[in-house]
Amino acid sequence: MWASPLPGPTNEEGCSPKSEKPAFTKKTEWKLAGLACMNNTDDDACAPNDAGTRYCASDPGPGWLQCVVREGADAPCPDNYNWDRYEMYPEDAVFDDRDCEACACGPPEGSACAASVRLYEGPSCSSQSEQLGLLSPHDQCVPILPPGHAIAGKAITDLDYVPGTCSATGGAPKGEAKKDVTRAVTFCCLHPFYLID
Repeated sequence: MWASPLPGPTNEEGCSPKSEKPAFTKKTEWKLAGLACMNNTDDDACAPNDAGTRYCASDPGPGWLQCVVREGADAPCPDNYNWDRYEMYPEDAVFDDRDCEACACGPPEGSACAASVRLYEGPSCSSQSEQLGLLSPHDQCVPILPPGHAIAGKAITDLDYVPGTCSATGGAPKGEAKKDVTRAVTFCCLHPFYLID
């Protein structure tokens, strides 16, 4: 006895992502910190020169550098204040667009239709003698035992949908946290043992 193949699923709906977006922190911390203090100038202690008034400041002491400061990060340092250069930022000067890619699902794969093949000895599909499974897209050929056994009817019943699986994509981290260069402040520093003739 032979049963023809079942057709595959029709009007099959795709999968939808069901996982919730994981919580993650966007906390940022600077690896290095700097402390800058404003020094008062003592212009009265400086003698005028050919270029005009000199600006004098007291020695900041051991462990400190005397620097000049300006906003931005692309300006060159003055010739006599180019021993060291530091770009500093306010604590919250961070551009942060970290996130996760959206989750998505591929089309269903491996789905099928299942059914039962029933064989009957009596008319009008009565007196069932055999029941076998059938799964698309395969046909079914069953030997009838004993040979020559009469079959009055057959039926395919219990149709059922066997869902497939969908491959998951997305969810990878993206973006970065980086310094906001529009809020940079540049410090140009004098050599700690700078000597003035």
